[in-house]
Amino acid sequence: MFKVLIADDDYEDRELLKLEIKRALGDEEPDIRFYEAVSVKKALQLLTAQIFDLMTLDIEFDRMTEGIDALPGIFENHPTLNIIVISGKLNKGEVSEQLFRFTKDNVLKGKRWARHFDVLDKKDDKTEALRRAYSFATKQREGTEKLRELFLLAESYIEKDMIDKCVEVYQKIQGLVPDELESRENINIFKGGLSADYALEYFRKGEKVIASLLLGHYIEKQLKTYTATVLGGAFPSLSDCLKALEQSGRLSQTKKGKFQLLLRLRNKAIHQPAEAEEADFSLAKKKLKSLEETLV
Repeated sequence: MFKVLIADDDYEDRELLKLEIKRALGDEEPDIRFYEAVSVKKALQLLTAQIFDLMTLDIEFDRMTEGIDALPGIFENHPTLNIIVISGKLNKGEVSEQLFRFTKDNVLKGKRWARHFDVLDKKDDKTEALRRAYSFATKQREGTEKLRELFLLAESYIEKDMIDKCVEVYQKIQGLVPDELESRENINIFKGGLSADYALEYFRKGEKVIASLLLGHYIEKQLKTYTATVLGGAFPSLSDCLKALEQSGRLSQTKKGKFQLLLRLRNKAIHQPAEAEEADFSLAKKKLKSLEETLV
């Protein structure tokens, strides 16, 4: 049995989604059970009452962004629920910008649960996204609670800066759900696989917000590493890093200019991800390389 919650206040759109889901999954899953919610409130009630394999969520109800506004709570309370967000009025870039605040938490704080999550336009072919969601659901059925516990454990290690332990937990998740995207990416990030080029790949795939956040995270990490190498100690924020470098007398005006430019790029990437441009990635890469060469 595959249980699907369709949250949409338009009857015709709900019926169309049912047809699309049956067409995409019918050959693999003959027993699809549909549940319908004509409001966000009703959807939240159903999510509390039972477990679903997939939720499709329209972003426009009585208010333009009512569906999006509900997502942070859904993400937090239903960490393994596969979700497809559907928009008929906003384009994907605009939806991604609306999702920015808790997407930032997902990327930078490790709160990226084992789920399939996608943003689609009502006119998009949903077959591939639905099949990926189905694949995730079938893999998770045996280990949903364990996955939740493991992701919570990984997050606790991140908060304690115990990165090696965190990576071990993500590797356990990979054992439960091979090639699960979020844990695999976090392993790459914490093992040093994150780079400006890595973030740029996401940008070129259309994942502008994720790409920008990853770039900001990478710049911050590299600037803190640079500061620790020069001064032999760690500092909690980049402003503290810059202040300590200036006070040490070991930061020339040229180096200070490079550091400040990178700091501005980092702030733009973190706080204004929807405004990221491809040139930001190459500029960050160039300036970091130039700054790091001064250590030799």
